[in-house]
Amino acid sequence: MHRRTFLGTAAATAWGSGCLQRTAPVAAPHKGITLDPWRARPTMEDLGNIRDLGATHLALFPFAYMRSYTDPAVIRYDASHPRMDWSLTDEAYLEIGRMARRVGLRVVLIPTLADFVDGHWRGEVHMTDEPRWQAWFGSYRLFLLHYAQLAQRLGAVGFSVGTELRATVHRVEEWSETVALVRQAFAGWLTYAANWDDYASVPWWDAMDVIGVQAYFELGDPSSDPARTRDRLVERWQPIVRGLQATSERWDRKILFTEVGYKSHTGATIHPWDWAIAGDVDEALQAHAYEAAFRACWGQPWFEGFYWWKWHPEAGMTEPRPRGFTPQGKPAEEVLRRWYGMGT
Repeated sequence: MHRRTFLGTAAATAWGSGCLQRTAPVAAPHKGITLDPWRARPTMEDLGNIRDLGATHLALFPFAYMRSYTDPAVIRYDASHPRMDWSLTDEAYLEIGRMARRVGLRVVLIPTLADFVDGHWRGEVHMTDEPRWQAWFGSYRLFLLHYAQLAQRLGAVGFSVGTELRATVHRVEEWSETVALVRQAFAGWLTYAANWDDYASVPWWDAMDVIGVQAYFELGDPSSDPARTRDRLVERWQPIVRGLQATSERWDRKILFTEVGYKSHTGATIHPWDWAIAGDVDEALQAHAYEAAFRACWGQPWFEGFYWWKWHPEAGMTEPRPRGFTPQGKPAEEVLRRWYGMGT
Protein backbone atom coordinates (compact mmCIF):
# COMPACT_ATOMS: atom_id res chain seq x y z
CA MET A 1 0.00 0.00 0.00
CA HIS A 2 1.37 3.41 -0.97
CA ARG A 3 1.65 6.01 1.77
CA ARG A 4 -0.86 8.84 1.36
CA THR A 5 1.53 11.76 1.07
CA PHE A 6 -0.18 13.98 -1.48
CA LEU A 7 -3.19 14.89 0.64
CA GLY A 8 -0.89 15.73 3.50
CA THR A 9 -0.10 19.08 1.87
CA ALA A 10 -2.31 21.71 0.29
CA ALA A 11 -5.21 19.36 -0.45
CA ALA A 12 -5.54 18.18 3.14
CA THR A 13 -5.24 21.71 4.47
CA ALA A 14 -8.03 22.91 2.24
CA TRP A 15 -10.11 19.85 3.06
CA GLY A 16 -9.99 20.66 6.72
CA SER A 17 -10.91 24.32 6.27
CA GLY A 18 -14.34 24.66 4.77
CA CYS A 19 -14.71 22.02 2.03
CA LEU A 20 -18.11 20.52 1.43
CA GLN A 21 -19.03 17.33 3.26
CA ARG A 22 -17.49 14.57 1.20
CA THR A 23 -19.38 11.60 -0.23
CA ALA A 24 -17.62 8.29 -0.88
CA PRO A 25 -17.61 6.38 -4.19
CA VAL A 26 -20.56 4.06 -4.61
CA ALA A 27 -19.63 0.60 -3.37
CA ALA A 28 -21.50 -1.23 -6.13
CA PRO A 29 -19.84 -1.50 -9.57
CA HIS A 30 -20.34 1.45 -11.87
CA LYS A 31 -22.45 0.31 -14.82
CA GLY A 32 -21.69 3.42 -16.81
CA ILE A 33 -22.54 4.87 -20.21
CA THR A 34 -21.07 8.00 -21.79
CA LEU A 35 -23.61 10.25 -23.49
CA ASP A 36 -23.07 12.23 -26.70
CA PRO A 37 -25.71 15.00 -26.42
CA TRP A 38 -24.05 17.59 -28.64
CA ARG A 39 -26.00 17.12 -31.87
CA ALA A 40 -29.31 16.33 -30.20
CA ARG A 41 -30.47 16.68 -26.61
CA PRO A 42 -31.62 13.49 -24.91
CA THR A 43 -35.26 12.90 -24.17
CA MET A 44 -36.65 11.11 -21.13
CA GLU A 45 -37.13 8.11 -23.41
CA ASP A 46 -33.43 8.18 -24.37
CA LEU A 47 -32.35 8.21 -20.74
CA GLY A 48 -34.90 5.55 -19.87
CA ASN A 49 -33.39 3.35 -22.59
CA ILE A 50 -29.97 3.75 -20.98
CA ARG A 51 -31.39 2.84 -17.58
CA ASP A 52 -33.11 -0.19 -19.10
CA LEU A 53 -29.73 -1.52 -20.20
CA GLY A 54 -29.06 -1.96 -16.50
CA ALA A 55 -26.88 1.17 -16.38
CA THR A 56 -26.46 2.97 -13.08
CA HIS A 57 -24.23 5.92 -14.09
CA LEU A 58 -24.19 8.46 -16.92
CA ALA A 59 -21.02 10.38 -17.84
CA LEU A 60 -21.13 13.85 -19.43
CA PHE A 61 -18.11 15.51 -21.03
CA PRO A 62 -17.90 19.33 -20.93
CA PHE A 63 -15.17 20.49 -23.33
CA ALA A 64 -12.70 23.34 -23.51
CA TYR A 65 -9.98 24.00 -26.07
CA MET A 66 -6.56 25.53 -26.53
CA ARG A 67 -5.32 27.27 -29.66
CA SER A 68 -2.19 25.13 -29.59
CA TYR A 69 -0.58 22.63 -27.25
CA THR A 70 1.86 25.30 -25.98
CA ASP A 71 -0.72 28.09 -25.54
CA PRO A 72 -1.48 28.67 -21.82
CA ALA A 73 -5.06 29.85 -22.43
CA VAL A 74 -7.75 27.22 -21.77
CA ILE A 75 -10.98 28.47 -23.34
CA ARG A 76 -14.32 27.12 -22.21
CA TYR A 77 -17.03 26.61 -24.77
CA ASP A 78 -20.01 28.70 -23.71
CA ALA A 79 -23.27 29.93 -25.18
CA SER A 80 -21.52 32.67 -27.19
CA HIS A 81 -19.09 30.29 -28.88
CA PRO A 82 -19.80 29.29 -32.50
CA ARG A 83 -18.69 25.68 -31.83
CA MET A 84 -21.30 24.77 -29.23
CA ASP A 85 -21.64 21.42 -31.01
CA TRP A 86 -18.60 20.52 -28.85
CA SER A 87 -20.27 21.28 -25.55
CA LEU A 88 -23.51 22.42 -23.93
CA THR A 89 -24.71 25.40 -21.98
CA ASP A 90 -24.79 25.13 -18.21
CA GLU A 91 -28.58 25.10 -18.35
CA ALA A 92 -28.52 22.13 -20.72
CA TYR A 93 -26.23 20.16 -18.40
CA LEU A 94 -28.46 20.97 -15.44
CA GLU A 95 -31.54 19.80 -17.33
CA ILE A 96 -29.88 16.53 -18.40
CA GLY A 97 -28.81 16.01 -14.78
CA ARG A 98 -32.38 16.50 -13.56
CA MET A 99 -33.73 14.13 -16.21
CA ALA A 100 -31.11 11.49 -15.45
CA ARG A 101 -31.91 11.55 -11.74
CA ARG A 102 -35.62 11.19 -12.51
CA VAL A 103 -34.97 7.91 -14.31
CA GLY A 104 -32.61 6.70 -11.59
CA LEU A 105 -29.17 7.38 -13.15
CA ARG A 106 -26.24 8.89 -11.23
CA VAL A 107 -24.33 11.57 -13.14
CA VAL A 108 -20.55 11.96 -13.46
CA LEU A 109 -18.84 14.97 -15.08
CA ILE A 110 -15.56 14.47 -16.95
CA PRO A 111 -14.28 17.89 -18.16
CA THR A 112 -11.95 17.39 -21.10
CA LEU A 113 -9.72 19.42 -23.39
CA ALA A 114 -10.62 18.88 -27.03
CA ASP A 115 -7.73 18.02 -29.34
CA PHE A 116 -6.19 21.20 -30.65
CA VAL A 117 -6.57 23.00 -33.96
CA ASP A 118 -2.83 22.58 -34.58
CA GLY A 119 -3.28 18.81 -34.75
CA HIS A 120 -1.79 17.94 -31.36
CA TRP A 121 -3.36 15.69 -28.75
CA ARG A 122 -4.21 16.91 -25.24
CA GLY A 123 -1.61 14.51 -23.85
CA GLU A 124 1.04 16.72 -25.46
CA VAL A 125 0.18 19.91 -23.53
CA HIS A 126 3.55 21.42 -22.72
CA MET A 127 4.53 24.91 -21.68
CA THR A 128 7.92 26.28 -22.71
CA ASP A 129 8.80 28.08 -19.47
CA GLU A 130 7.74 28.43 -15.86
CA PRO A 131 5.56 31.56 -16.26
CA ARG A 132 3.59 29.82 -19.00
CA TRP A 133 3.10 26.75 -16.81
CA GLN A 134 1.70 28.93 -14.03
CA ALA A 135 -0.55 30.72 -16.53
CA TRP A 136 -1.78 27.39 -17.93
CA PHE A 137 -2.69 25.97 -14.52
CA GLY A 138 -4.45 29.21 -13.61
CA SER A 139 -6.50 29.09 -16.79
CA TYR A 140 -7.17 25.37 -16.52
CA ARG A 141 -8.41 25.77 -12.95
CA LEU A 142 -10.96 28.38 -14.03
CA PHE A 143 -12.34 25.87 -16.55
CA LEU A 144 -12.27 23.02 -14.06
CA LEU A 145 -13.81 24.93 -11.16
CA HIS A 146 -16.64 26.20 -13.33
CA TYR A 147 -17.68 22.60 -13.94
CA ALA A 148 -16.95 21.44 -10.39
CA GLN A 149 -19.43 24.05 -9.18
CA LEU A 150 -21.87 23.01 -11.89
CA ALA A 151 -21.46 19.35 -10.91
CA GLN A 152 -22.36 20.27 -7.34
CA ARG A 153 -25.45 22.16 -8.54
CA LEU A 154 -26.72 19.32 -10.71
CA GLY A 155 -26.21 16.68 -8.03
CA ALA A 156 -23.41 14.75 -9.74
CA VAL A 157 -21.84 11.97 -7.71
CA GLY A 158 -18.39 12.06 -9.30
CA PHE A 159 -15.99 14.38 -11.12
CA SER A 160 -12.75 14.03 -13.05
CA VAL A 161 -10.03 16.64 -12.54
CA GLY A 162 -8.44 15.94 -15.93
CA THR A 163 -8.31 13.70 -18.96
CA GLU A 164 -5.17 12.30 -20.63
CA LEU A 165 -2.95 15.24 -19.60
CA ARG A 166 0.18 13.09 -19.40
CA ALA A 167 2.70 15.88 -19.99
CA THR A 168 1.37 17.80 -16.96
CA VAL A 169 1.10 15.16 -14.23
CA HIS A 170 4.70 15.60 -13.07
CA ARG A 171 3.72 19.08 -11.81
CA VAL A 172 2.74 17.67 -8.43
CA GLU A 173 2.52 20.96 -6.53
CA GLU A 174 0.21 22.55 -9.11
CA TRP A 175 -2.01 19.46 -9.20
CA SER A 176 -2.13 19.43 -5.39
CA GLU A 177 -3.45 22.99 -5.40
CA THR A 178 -5.89 22.16 -8.20
CA VAL A 179 -7.34 19.17 -6.36
CA ALA A 180 -7.65 21.19 -3.16
CA LEU A 181 -9.70 23.83 -4.96
CA VAL A 182 -11.96 21.22 -6.54
CA ARG A 183 -12.52 19.60 -3.14
CA GLN A 184 -13.80 22.95 -1.87
CA ALA A 185 -16.30 23.22 -4.74
CA PHE A 186 -17.52 19.64 -5.13
CA ALA A 187 -18.55 17.10 -2.49
CA GLY A 188 -18.54 13.91 -4.55
CA TRP A 189 -15.75 11.51 -5.37
CA LEU A 190 -12.85 12.53 -7.60
CA THR A 191 -10.81 10.79 -10.23
CA TYR A 192 -8.34 11.63 -12.97
CA ALA A 193 -8.79 9.94 -16.37
CA ALA A 194 -5.29 8.74 -17.28
CA ASN A 195 -4.43 7.33 -20.68
CA TRP A 196 -4.26 3.55 -21.03
CA ASP A 197 -0.49 3.54 -21.53
CA ASP A 198 0.58 5.87 -18.71
CA TYR A 199 -1.86 5.40 -15.81
CA ALA A 200 0.82 3.66 -13.71
CA SER A 201 3.11 6.70 -13.84
CA VAL A 202 0.70 9.25 -12.33
CA PRO A 203 2.41 10.24 -9.04
CA TRP A 204 -0.61 11.47 -7.09
CA TRP A 205 -3.25 8.76 -7.17
CA ASP A 206 -3.40 9.06 -3.38
CA ALA A 207 -5.24 12.37 -3.93
CA MET A 208 -7.99 10.62 -5.88
CA ASP A 209 -10.81 8.45 -4.60
CA VAL A 210 -10.53 6.07 -7.54
CA ILE A 211 -7.97 5.54 -10.34
CA GLY A 212 -9.45 6.52 -13.69
CA VAL A 213 -8.21 4.85 -16.88
CA GLN A 214 -9.07 5.61 -20.51
CA ALA A 215 -9.06 1.90 -21.28
CA TYR A 216 -8.29 1.79 -25.01
CA PHE A 217 -5.73 -0.96 -24.55
CA GLU A 218 -4.30 -2.41 -27.75
CA LEU A 219 -5.51 -6.00 -28.08
CA GLY A 220 -4.14 -6.86 -31.52
CA ASP A 221 -5.99 -8.50 -34.39
CA PRO A 222 -7.67 -11.80 -33.44
CA SER A 223 -9.00 -12.43 -36.97
CA SER A 224 -6.44 -15.13 -37.78
CA ASP A 225 -8.55 -17.57 -35.76
CA PRO A 226 -12.18 -16.39 -36.08
CA ALA A 227 -13.55 -19.31 -34.08
CA ARG A 228 -11.51 -18.17 -31.05
CA THR A 229 -11.84 -14.40 -31.41
CA ARG A 230 -13.37 -13.84 -27.98
CA ASP A 231 -10.98 -16.23 -26.22
CA ARG A 232 -7.96 -14.65 -27.89
CA LEU A 233 -9.11 -11.21 -26.76
CA VAL A 234 -9.57 -12.46 -23.19
CA GLU A 235 -6.02 -13.84 -23.31
CA ARG A 236 -4.70 -10.46 -24.48
CA TRP A 237 -6.34 -8.85 -21.45
CA GLN A 238 -4.37 -10.97 -18.97
CA PRO A 239 -1.12 -8.94 -18.77
CA ILE A 240 -3.20 -5.76 -18.79
CA VAL A 241 -5.22 -7.04 -15.83
CA ARG A 242 -2.03 -7.82 -13.91
CA GLY A 243 -0.78 -4.27 -14.43
CA LEU A 244 -4.10 -2.76 -13.34
CA GLN A 245 -4.22 -4.92 -10.24
CA ALA A 246 -0.65 -3.99 -9.29
CA THR A 247 -1.42 -0.27 -9.59
CA SER A 248 -4.59 -0.66 -7.57
CA GLU A 249 -2.71 -2.46 -4.80
CA ARG A 250 0.16 0.02 -4.82
CA TRP A 251 -2.13 3.00 -4.23
CA ASP A 252 -4.95 1.30 -2.31
CA ARG A 253 -7.47 2.56 -4.87
CA LYS A 254 -9.86 0.74 -7.19
CA ILE A 255 -9.68 1.09 -10.98
CA LEU A 256 -12.49 2.78 -12.91
CA PHE A 257 -12.59 2.75 -16.72
CA THR A 258 -13.60 6.36 -17.36
CA GLU A 259 -13.81 5.49 -21.05
CA VAL A 260 -13.72 2.20 -22.90
CA GLY A 261 -15.07 1.30 -26.30
CA TYR A 262 -14.58 -0.33 -29.67
CA LYS A 263 -15.76 0.52 -33.15
CA SER A 264 -17.57 -2.12 -35.16
CA HIS A 265 -15.22 -2.80 -38.06
CA THR A 266 -12.36 -5.11 -38.88
CA GLY A 267 -9.16 -4.25 -37.04
CA ALA A 268 -10.98 -2.25 -34.35
CA THR A 269 -9.12 -3.95 -31.47
CA ILE A 270 -5.64 -3.18 -32.84
CA HIS A 271 -5.70 0.53 -31.92
CA PRO A 272 -9.09 1.10 -30.25
CA TRP A 273 -8.15 4.71 -29.45
CA ASP A 274 -7.69 5.63 -33.13
CA TRP A 275 -10.91 7.34 -34.19
CA ALA A 276 -9.76 7.79 -37.79
CA ILE A 277 -9.14 4.20 -38.85
CA ALA A 278 -11.88 2.20 -40.54
CA GLY A 279 -12.41 -1.18 -42.07
CA ASP A 280 -15.20 -3.45 -43.24
CA VAL A 281 -18.24 -3.63 -41.00
CA ASP A 282 -17.69 -6.22 -38.26
CA GLU A 283 -20.29 -5.96 -35.52
CA ALA A 284 -19.34 -9.40 -34.21
CA LEU A 285 -15.81 -8.18 -33.39
CA GLN A 286 -17.21 -5.27 -31.39
CA ALA A 287 -19.44 -7.67 -29.44
CA HIS A 288 -16.51 -10.03 -28.79
CA ALA A 289 -14.41 -7.09 -27.55
CA TYR A 290 -17.17 -6.06 -25.12
CA GLU A 291 -17.50 -9.63 -23.89
CA ALA A 292 -13.74 -10.01 -23.41
CA ALA A 293 -13.49 -6.80 -21.38
CA PHE A 294 -16.30 -7.90 -19.09
CA ARG A 295 -14.84 -11.39 -18.65
CA ALA A 296 -11.40 -10.00 -17.86
CA CYS A 297 -12.40 -7.25 -15.42
CA TRP A 298 -15.96 -7.54 -14.10
CA GLY A 299 -16.15 -8.77 -10.53
CA GLN A 300 -12.44 -8.33 -9.83
CA PRO A 301 -11.86 -6.96 -6.31
CA TRP A 302 -9.76 -4.09 -7.66
CA PHE A 303 -12.29 -3.05 -10.33
CA GLU A 304 -14.89 -0.28 -9.90
CA GLY A 305 -16.64 -0.36 -13.28
CA PHE A 306 -17.01 0.73 -16.91
CA TYR A 307 -18.09 3.85 -18.78
CA TRP A 308 -18.72 2.71 -22.37
CA TRP A 309 -18.11 5.13 -25.23
CA LYS A 310 -20.66 6.07 -26.45
CA TRP A 311 -24.47 6.40 -26.58
CA HIS A 312 -26.45 8.83 -28.76
CA PRO A 313 -29.92 10.25 -28.34
CA GLU A 314 -31.97 8.68 -31.10
CA ALA A 315 -32.51 12.06 -32.75
CA GLY A 316 -28.74 12.61 -32.91
CA MET A 317 -27.61 9.38 -34.54
CA THR A 318 -25.37 11.08 -37.12
CA GLU A 319 -22.37 8.84 -36.42
CA PRO A 320 -22.19 6.04 -39.01
CA ARG A 321 -23.88 3.35 -36.97
CA PRO A 322 -22.45 0.32 -38.81
CA ARG A 323 -18.80 1.21 -38.05
CA GLY A 324 -18.94 3.71 -35.19
CA PHE A 325 -18.31 3.33 -31.45
CA THR A 326 -21.92 3.14 -30.39
CA PRO A 327 -23.26 -0.31 -29.48
CA GLN A 328 -26.81 0.83 -30.22
CA GLY A 329 -28.73 -1.66 -32.34
CA LYS A 330 -25.74 -4.00 -32.59
CA PRO A 331 -24.84 -7.31 -30.93
CA ALA A 332 -22.64 -5.38 -28.47
CA GLU A 333 -25.77 -3.79 -27.01
CA GLU A 334 -27.03 -7.20 -26.02
CA VAL A 335 -23.67 -8.06 -24.43
CA LEU A 336 -23.88 -4.83 -22.45
CA ARG A 337 -27.48 -5.50 -21.45
CA ARG A 338 -26.66 -9.03 -20.29
CA TRP A 339 -23.68 -8.03 -18.12
CA TYR A 340 -25.28 -4.88 -16.73
CA GLY A 341 -28.41 -6.88 -15.99
CA MET A 342 -26.52 -9.21 -13.69
CA GLY A 343 -26.54 -8.63 -9.97
CA THR A 344 -23.58 -6.86 -8.37
